[in-house]
Amino acid sequence: MNRSALLKMWPLQAACLKFAILLPVAFLLLSSCDTPEPVVVPPTEFDGVFTVQEVNPKDNYLLTVRKSTEKPNTFLIENLANLVKNPIEATASGVYLVIGDQAFINYLGDQYTISGEGEMVNETLILRYTIKGYNGYAGSVFAKKQVNGK
Repeated sequence: MNRSALLKMWPLQAACLKFAILLPVAFLLLSSCDTPEPVVVPPTEFDGVFTVQEVNPKDNYLLTVRKSTEKPNTFLIENLANLVKNPIEATASGVYLVIGDQAFINYLGDQYTISGEGEMVNETLILRYTIKGYNGYAGSVFAKKQVNGK
């Protein structure tokens, strides 16, 4: 190769050499970094008595959520939508309550299936659910947690 061709390749060779030196140094620096501590989110306290306020104050009702004594990480929701009279099981999954498909009989004796999820936002339990069956529907409940029975 002639001298002018070598001089033209010099910037390319210098860049490759610089990259070849800096890359291992960068990996060495990154490998010596401390890994951050995992963030531990405290479990959400879902249990309690909640007030559901309807448009007509005479239709307001109480909804109760309590921990299951038989299953870990499971809660029982009583009086959901003022329609489901039997307790519905919900599993806590982080900050969410998950209601799996469950059959229930309403106060008129009709059989339905319910599923959904819920979460706590500023002491308000938000439940979103779907009821399947005759005249089934999707709905939501916004229930304010009672403090000292009020």
